[in-house]
Amino acid sequence: MLDNGLIEEWLRSWGYLTLFVPLMLETAGIPLPGGTILLVAAAASSRGILNPFVVAAVASLAAIIGDNIGFCIGRYGGRRLVDRLSHITHVEAGIVWGERFFALHGGKAVVLARWTAGLRIFGAWIAGMSQMRWRTFLLWNTLGGITWACTLTAVGYAFGESIERVENVVGVGGAIVFAVIVVIAGVMILRWLQRRQKTRTEVLLDQKFPDSRVD
Repeated sequence: MLDNGLIEEWLRSWGYLTLFVPLMLETAGIPLPGGTILLVAAAASSRGILNPFVVAAVASLAAIIGDNIGFCIGRYGGRRLVDRLSHITHVEAGIVWGERFFALHGGKAVVLARWTAGLRIFGAWIAGMSQMRWRTFLLWNTLGGITWACTLTAVGYAFGESIERVENVVGVGGAIVFAVIVVIAGVMILRWLQRRQKTRTEVLLDQKFPDSRVD
């Protein structure tokens, strides 16, 4: 496990690149301590080393880009390539469990995976392998990535020097609580978007075919 002091030294030397690259690689499928690095970066921002808003934005972007890379690996790489990569990263059992998880929860699994340490690494592969529509994946992935990044940034910024204790809390109880909150919020937002799209479609049809409406 990386020492938090060493991570902070890298942040001072390399800035936001220290945050962006590991987070992107982790969500693309390479096991790295992305959550720890984000918490340390957020804690550093509370001391003026970084800007907390930029930290949240960079982390969100890295999470979304990395997940989309992983999605493409799963979609276009094929099962054989994914099995080979999972063997290299020692997550074969996790892939099997993850497939059942995605089959059970569908699009919501993308958000849940963001808050689950193991699934955060290879969840996007499974989404791609499951033939989930990219637009569906992108919607849930964006929601999960932004919420996850902003929440961890806020927690790290608020607790500052007590970041090691925060890691333990977020890693166990916090992940479960936040995942439930995010899923509920995600379902509400998705339903609102669907209702809005349906209303817009009905209005356009009424404008185009005013005489076809049945009273």
